[in-house]
Amino acid sequence: MQLVQGNLTQAPFKFSWYKLNTKCIIALGNPGQEFRDTRHNVAQRVFSELERHSVLSWETKQKLYAEICFWIPNGSKKKFMLIKPTVYMNESGKTVNNLCAYFGIESDNIIVIHDELDLAPGTAKIQFGGGAAGHNGVLDIYKSLRNKKFKRLRIGVGHPRALGLHQSVSNFVLQRPSEVEGKAIEKIVKFCSNFLVEICEMSSIEANSYLQQGVREWG
Repeated sequence: MQLVQGNLTQAPFKFSWYKLNTKCIIALGNPGQEFRDTRHNVAQRVFSELERHSVLSWETKQKLYAEICFWIPNGSKKKFMLIKPTVYMNESGKTVNNLCAYFGIESDNIIVIHDELDLAPGTAKIQFGGGAAGHNGVLDIYKSLRNKKFKRLRIGVGHPRALGLHQSVSNFVLQRPSEVEGKAIEKIVKFCSNFLVEICEMSSIEANSYLQQGVREWG
């Protein structure tokens, strides 16, 4: 099972395609350079990594509270809309709701990438709907859309208790990860970036198997 970094068309193992027809990929985070490398902004690092092997041209849409980029993956005829909210995390629903209304996108045609306290650094899972586990960005999207019918790519950053840290969750997510945590997070971010199309188009069950096996085998 040979993988080539930066090749979005090559997968770590065979799978059956599940055509969800994803139109929009939204990476949650807080705006501003001071938040760029924090745990809460790990989702937007997927897009930053994507820019290493794809040409992305971002445009700010003030009325939609978003930076928008249209991306055609290498070797693909499908176009994806990439979104970075320009509002703070707890207002993410404002961006998502406005985008869905403006472009006529149904909620089940979006995938939201966000940091996840309940997953260890270096891991990730896909989930359709379900509880937000206290994530304020996800909670605000649920409130704004009035449904939970969308896929989420949850990227693990760990929980302060699980990591033996005596600090509040609110402080924890607004800080940079340790060197060890950072290396684990960097690996999963790179994997998700390189195989974003495959992850988006699988069912949740397939994607989670893919993530677990692929990250383990991918250098």
